[in-house]
Amino acid sequence: MFPRAQAVLKDKLVNTLKWFAICVASAMLLDYFVTVGVLHNYAGYTPLQTFLIASMVTLPAAYALVSGRINLRQAHDELAEARDAAIRANLSRTMFFASMSHELRTPLNAILGFAEMQQHEIFAAKRVEYAKLIHASGEHLLALVNDLLEISRMDAGKLDLVEERIALAPLIAECIEMIRPRATAARLRLVSKIAPQLPDVMADRRALRQVLLNLLSNAVKFSESGGCIEVSGQRMASGQIALRVRDEGVGIADDEQALVFQPFKQTKSSKRSHEGTGLGLPIVKGLVEAHGGRVSLQSELGRGTSVFVFLPAGRVCENEGEREAA
Repeated sequence: MFPRAQAVLKDKLVNTLKWFAICVASAMLLDYFVTVGVLHNYAGYTPLQTFLIASMVTLPAAYALVSGRINLRQAHDELAEARDAAIRANLSRTMFFASMSHELRTPLNAILGFAEMQQHEIFAAKRVEYAKLIHASGEHLLALVNDLLEISRMDAGKLDLVEERIALAPLIAECIEMIRPRATAARLRLVSKIAPQLPDVMADRRALRQVLLNLLSNAVKFSESGGCIEVSGQRMASGQIALRVRDEGVGIADDEQALVFQPFKQTKSSKRSHEGTGLGLPIVKGLVEAHGGRVSLQSELGRGTSVFVFLPAGRVCENEGEREAA
């Protein structure tokens, strides 16, 4: 039995006995006062009978009274806990949106600033360069908006999966190539260690692509120049598909690792020092869990982080050769 339940049970027992004793004693005193003191009927005074009658009446009443008081106190405690949780959640959202206002203004200001420069002939020679910067800022802004829309769909329970048979190895290779320019610019090596004949899975292609891109993007964002990012995938003995993205970046402190999968939470290492919404891993978790999978994380401060994605065996599509061999 849980300690809280034990405490409640003990409280009920003690208080029930207390009220029972008070009620029985009061009934016996009243009986004695009326029978002996007022009526002077000594023969009619039967304390044992009075005790039994009073016990039968007062014990259930005392228990009901105590239970009602304890239930009221429990309801009060639960209400206080819910209020405190709501206050904490509201504070987290307030801090998140304060950070988001900065994140959204930065690319918007860049777009407006460079677009204004293009209107002046004096900057004509740099129009191509400014157009590239506007495009990059627009892509960054679109990524921020997409993150917000994705997490909003999850909160509203409107995440609909469009499932199809997906070859994992080509999809992983595609995502690696999409992130390679950023990794190269940051002087990071990308290494792929995908098991041969990794089976296909039934999944939502857009969702899986976003899972991989979010993990790779985080790895690039939090890695130091000259580091290595490794992507691996294999089928486990249990039949599950295990994907891992490992980096050699800043790592996450033990007491902050539970926060990284919560929306509107940011760890100390991610605040201000790195751009983005901080919604990457919460989105990964939501998309993977929508497929019946799970996500886990291993990290050591200053040594790097590994994020694992496990897709259930029920989503694995057996290859033709494997079915014939079976």
